[in-house]
Amino acid sequence: MKIAIIYTAKSDELAASLKKSFYTRFGKDIEIKEYQDITPLQETVKNGYISSESGAKYTELCLKAAKDNVDVILSTCCVMGDLVESIKTLTAFLGTPVVSIDESFCRKALLEKETIYMLATAEVASVSVGHTIERYERTLNVSRNVKKIIVSGTSGLTGDDFAKKVLEFVPKEIDGNNGIILAQPSMAFAGDYIRKNTIAKVYTAIDDPTDGAARLLELKGKVNQSGGKING
Repeated sequence: MKIAIIYTAKSDELAASLKKSFYTRFGKDIEIKEYQDITPLQETVKNGYISSESGAKYTELCLKAAKDNVDVILSTCCVMGDLVESIKTLTAFLGTPVVSIDESFCRKALLEKETIYMLATAEVASVSVGHTIERYERTLNVSRNVKKIIVSGTSGLTGDDFAKKVLEFVPKEIDGNNGIILAQPSMAFAGDYIRKNTIAKVYTAIDDPTDGAARLLELKGKVNQSGGKING
């Protein structure tokens, strides 16, 4: 079984975490193929929207994975979520379904919490992940109170320093009935720190990154409901 992971920005920490998650769920004999081009993200952040050029570049990465005959594609760039949604029909027709990494944690948050605070460090990410939330509200037939918060002042910060800055933007009044979405994979590793310092439930890209891909592989008859491989 072949799994493609598509990146724009890519940290060693994120890549290692995703690989570990896939190997743990599907076994060490799967093949993971990685594709990367950071320019679609850079151009989109600069422009404030996905242009024809940046969208085409990211689509090319997905089509390259389809050409390489992978079984499923995981898109890790939440900024490209709207684009990924638009190409799902094409990639499914080609036999290589694609899922955006934010779909699973958005879906889970919507199922579990009535009020959700969605934090992002980039406006374009908040827009794209916001659209994912809206799509899943319709799919799940739920309506939630979603509050968007843009986290500023994180440039150059890493580790606990980054996490502390994110925590500054978490409203003090939230409680265990609320959820916090850290919208971008680059924010995910602040999740544990945020969990230690707030009683709200925190949702990130690395909590269960294989979930969306597993759902698609199940439809293809590649895995069973528990994530175990059926064939190939």
